Amino acid sequence: MAHFVRPLALADSLDTSRYDVHFYAPPRFSHYLKDRAFATGELRSMPGERFLGNIARGAPAFPADVIRDYVKQDRELIGGIGPDLVIGDMRLSLPISARLEGASCAVMINAYWSPYTRRRSILPSLPLTRVVPPRLLAPVYKLAEPLAYAAHVGEMNRVRKEFGIPPLPADLRVMYTEGSYVLYPDIPEFVPASNLPANHRYVGICQWAPPTPKPDWWERMRSDPKPKVLVSLGSSGPLRAFPALRNALSKLPVTVIVSTSGRSLQGLGPEVYAADLLPFTETAGQCRVVVSHGGSGGLYPAIAAGTPVLGIPSNADQHLSTAVLEESGAGLGVRVEEASQGRLLRALEKLLFDPQYRRSAQHWATVFNRYDSGVMFRQFLAETL
Repeated sequence: MAHFVRPLALADSLDTSRYDVHFYAPPRFSHYLKDRAFATGELRSMPGERFLGNIARGAPAFPADVIRDYVKQDRELIGGIGPDLVIGDMRLSLPISARLEGASCAVMINAYWSPYTRRRSILPSLPLTRVVPPRLLAPVYKLAEPLAYAAHVGEMNRVRKEFGIPPLPADLRVMYTEGSYVLYPDIPEFVPASNLPANHRYVGICQWAPPTPKPDWWERMRSDPKPKVLVSLGSSGPLRAFPALRNALSKLPVTVIVSTSGRSLQGLGPEVYAADLLPFTETAGQCRVVVSHGGSGGLYPAIAAGTPVLGIPSNADQHLSTAVLEESGAGLGVRVEEASQGRLLRALEKLLFDPQYRRSAQHWATVFNRYDSGVMFRQFLAETL
């Protein structure tokens, strides 16, 4: 969802009397694109289940056959539109496609993946980490990480070779930031960089909220006197951690609000305020803690509301984002393999009752609000075009 929301936030910020905007996204997002002031269309992409399955196994997220198919479709779109600039969020084929069509491209990726920010070597959640404690595997992974990066980049280089494009170095961070321009949907204070090239730009956290009606229990929830905890594992959060999380929350004097994202969550109980979707930032603002998968899509809106976060990361991106969260002082992380009732309870107690976490989240909310993504993006376009 984050990879759809961030470009949409930027597209929505543009004056369509000045810019001719074409926005393409997978069909599952089409209902969010109705009645836009710009042209929209469907973009083929691999099924989300295959993507998440690849990540869960530690396999390359984008195999060569997927990249090859993406390049074909990208080139058809670029050739038909003739854009001055193409922007993609996690569309890793785009640097190849744009180069072949003679177009400039900007890639969007979180700054913690950048070669110019601090490198964090974090063991992702893999089948093996369910059996062997991650703390024991972490030193081995640090040595093996270059091989893992090489395997991921190798799929991309296979396709680049087919089109006569020089290979990339075996560094995942370089592959993610390959483009005419790189746009970071972050702020420099939260994820600082060193010696950033001129073609790499921060564009703020790109907040965008779907038009979500409030559920009929909204006012009753607001008047509930107990501290509130919002649970939102999103479309890619680890559902296997939910039973332990539910049990941990039952031990605390809190009101629980759950955004299911249309996923089946068992044992919610009548005392839980639940809905498929909620106005995320507004709901987070009503809460003392937000529990999410730790990815930036759930982390940034919560902190923008001044609310500390408990991240339960599973994939590599979520682990990196949660590491940044812990470094900021605005939250804590519990790996999905270690998300027992006891560990989750202790983390929730810290976030609820130790005021330093809320103070830190409120500080970062003030810093986040200094940056307007629309203004930053339009400035980038004015300079670039």
